[in-house]
Amino acid sequence: MSSLALSIVLWTYPVSFCLVALVANCYEVLYKPNEPAGKVNSRRLAKADKTLFLLHISLVILLAVNTYLAGYGTLKGASGPLFANEAYLGSMLSVLLVFCSTLLPDPDIPYSPSRPNLQTWVLSTSYEVAILLMCLTAPLDSDIRRQTALAVTCEALGAARVVVLGAMSALFLLSRRRVDDDDERESLLSQEQSVQHYGSAAAAANPRSKDAQTVSAFDYLAGFRDLLPYLWPSDSRLLQARAVFCFGLLAAQRVVNIMVPHQLGIVVDHLGKGKLPLKEISMYVIYRGLQGQQGVIGSLRAILWIPISQSAYRRLTTAAFEHVMKLSLDFHLSKRIGEVISALSKGSAINTFLDGLIFQLFPMVFDLFIAALYFFIALDAFYAIIVVSVMWFYLFITIYMAKYRGRARREAATRDREMEAAKTDAIMSYETVHHNSALPLELSRFQRLVKRFQTAEYSVFFSLNMLNAVQNFIFVLSVLLTCLLAAFQISEGMHKVAMFVTVLTYLAQLQAPLNFFGSFYTQVQNNMVDAERMLALYKIAPSVEDRPHAQPMDACDGRIAFEHVDFAYDKRKPALVDVSFEIAPGTTTAIVGESGSGKSTILKLLFRFYEIDGGSVAVDGVDVRDVSMATLRTHFGVVPQDTILFNESIRYNLTYSKPDASFEEVQEACRVASIHDKIMNFPDGYDTGVGERGLRLSGGEKQRIAIARAVLKRPQIMLLDEATASLDSQTERLIQDALKSACKGRTTIAIAHRLSTITEADQIIVMHQGRIVERGTHEELLELRGRYSSMWEKQTKAAPASEESKKEL
Repeated sequence: MSSLALSIVLWTYPVSFCLVALVANCYEVLYKPNEPAGKVNSRRLAKADKTLFLLHISLVILLAVNTYLAGYGTLKGASGPLFANEAYLGSMLSVLLVFCSTLLPDPDIPYSPSRPNLQTWVLSTSYEVAILLMCLTAPLDSDIRRQTALAVTCEALGAARVVVLGAMSALFLLSRRRVDDDDERESLLSQEQSVQHYGSAAAAANPRSKDAQTVSAFDYLAGFRDLLPYLWPSDSRLLQARAVFCFGLLAAQRVVNIMVPHQLGIVVDHLGKGKLPLKEISMYVIYRGLQGQQGVIGSLRAILWIPISQSAYRRLTTAAFEHVMKLSLDFHLSKRIGEVISALSKGSAINTFLDGLIFQLFPMVFDLFIAALYFFIALDAFYAIIVVSVMWFYLFITIYMAKYRGRARREAATRDREMEAAKTDAIMSYETVHHNSALPLELSRFQRLVKRFQTAEYSVFFSLNMLNAVQNFIFVLSVLLTCLLAAFQISEGMHKVAMFVTVLTYLAQLQAPLNFFGSFYTQVQNNMVDAERMLALYKIAPSVEDRPHAQPMDACDGRIAFEHVDFAYDKRKPALVDVSFEIAPGTTTAIVGESGSGKSTILKLLFRFYEIDGGSVAVDGVDVRDVSMATLRTHFGVVPQDTILFNESIRYNLTYSKPDASFEEVQEACRVASIHDKIMNFPDGYDTGVGERGLRLSGGEKQRIAIARAVLKRPQIMLLDEATASLDSQTERLIQDALKSACKGRTTIAIAHRLSTITEADQIIVMHQGRIVERGTHEELLELRGRYSSMWEKQTKAAPASEESKKEL
């Protein structure tokens, strides 16, 4: 009974260790907040980590010696083994491999234990104490104590491990506690705590910066946690049932993988007896037909999974697009369009990554575990030890070397994004490139970026081939060791020839997933790198959001009020300072001033593209921050200086502001904007395509379509952001007539560069360096003889000269 209990403890030891390590690391990344940087004394902590590293090495040495002695005792003796507890040997070897994996330094992060390490050390201490006590109290004639000297040595090594593990746990706790206590005891006016920071909160920072170079698999899991609602088909019971059935087929594939080599061994055994095993051969053929990704089960699973994968991709890409479109204006102005589009296109990478984990990586690891268990039960522990050891080194070397390859892969991905962004910019700026005869410059720049990309790509391919060579060497070593052991046992009459065939078949069966793991891990890593940008996008929060209890604005009279508004794009340079004004419903207000005076900023704040730093902006007496942005913006019609049209028909661009508008409403809006007759002269009328960004239309035509689009929306407030600044005088007069008609009866804010276009405004606001310096009607401002009057005189003097130059031309 005591021997059975000891075996159970020995076999659960490594399993519990791995399980606790996995759960602890997942919890640490997913749920545990980062420690403040102020609680880390890097110098003292580094000293403690060096000591922990040495203790860790000592622990590995003790485990290695113990494993060697256990193996020696199991093999020694002509009359039988002297130390025949195979569970002890398997347990020590497994724990040794696990501690070796945690000992090797991360290529990106120095050796620095964390809370999950402490938890596994405490668990190991408990198991080591239990094993030591059970060995000491075991009967003298038991397998574990048959050789007194060997038993005493193993017990002494066990006691030493308990001491080392206890010292590691204590040192970890004391080093962290001392750091906390030192912060408590530190003088407020010490050299490390400057006077100016007294009473202020230290900025939160993670001691281990998780930049692109130090992202681990657990960090990706933390990112995927936010994506799980989009990946699981929670909106479809049918797809959920399909997913559960696919998981059942996945389990069935694992059973078939065991039965194929086992059944082949049975066939060979019957043939060795001179029989014709038709039934056994038939069963073997059936198992082979069911086996593998191309087998019946694998193909059925893949077919059933197609709509699940498509559903996840659809939700993921749609959510990513929606998230980017909901981000604030400051994000879109600071990012290159090529990089954002490239990041949005990586939804398939996340989908492929998760599909690979579920149906390829996890099943492969499970198959290796089942193989070791099968060899242990059907043959003996030595086959299981060879398989576990060699396969562990195969997987570990693959992952460890791939970490080094991650740098090269990320560098290649960065260079690829730069190359694609440059290509996109050049193509979108086609006219600018040729206007400035800059085609050779663009070609030279693009070729330089291609060379940089290929240099990084060479490192990726070179390291991949080196990895493949190392993987092949490790697998060939496992085949050699297994064949030698099997041949020896068969020659000694311990097993039949059929066993040799079963072992080789099983190894050959494991070779395919192991070889696949090398390429698959590279693919997974590539997908992880590609998915980084999309995950990064999901982590970006809009700088302007609705308040939790924001109310909809169903109706709008058009009364606008700015009260002591302060705002700055950059805190070092204010854009608006103490701006206050009111606009009555149905009136026209013009805002003028030099470039950079804050004119367009006022419209952006009213439209809630940015949050104000101080004061309030109200519509109909309600602060715009207290109403939802979606309903607030329905009451605004905007005519920008540079009208952007989609590469669709004129009808599509007109109805963009009101998709359910009737054709009669569209025509009426175009008549108001004086563009209906022009459109009807086109061969395809309202179905005429406008080209990329509306390049097939003239500037005046695009502006009038923008006016018609704003009118069709039927807003109560019209915002005109220098709508005629880039047009010639004749076209400007036509547009001004259209604007008068469009703005009739609506509250209008017009930003104007040409003062002649706003002389009839009910109110003119003059801006200078973010402040309102003058306010009144055209006549009142001229009488002030101030900044507006000076601007008017300059423009009226410049206008005749401009007309004379046009006549001469």
